[in-house]
Amino acid sequence: MSGRILDRTALVDFATSASVYGGAFLVAAVEMDIDLVAPVVALLDAWSAVPTPDRALLELLLETPLLRVEPLHAGAAAEAGIRAHDARTAGATYDAGSAHTVDAAMRLGYVVVTSDPGPLRVIDPAVAVEELPGF
Repeated sequence: MSGRILDRTALVDFATSASVYGGAFLVAAVEMDIDLVAPVVALLDAWSAVPTPDRALLELLLETPLLRVEPLHAGAAAEAGIRAHDARTAGATYDAGSAHTVDAAMRLGYVVVTSDPGPLRVIDPAVAVEELPGF
């Protein structure tokens, strides 16, 4: 089974219907039985970014059997933290949600769905991304 990691921007796009592409991607994921993963830190960031009226759509997305939430256990926190440290040492800024997203993608071998690949590539330029168009 193939899979995709949903970063904060993708989760927000789906919840707010910011573009038609987020919804179309979800329909395709259902039809193609694609495993969808939301790293818990990216999910936290999405909850903080989604306006109250749109939170019901985020809740519905979380209830679908195709989506699973990737926890942040001690080992993953260490790996994501090391990636973020390396990026910061190189002079880049980063955020914890992007670090956890990249770590999950690299560990699982999945592609990240995003509307903004910049923060992900700061953490690791080699991370595979599928960019939602229209932004």
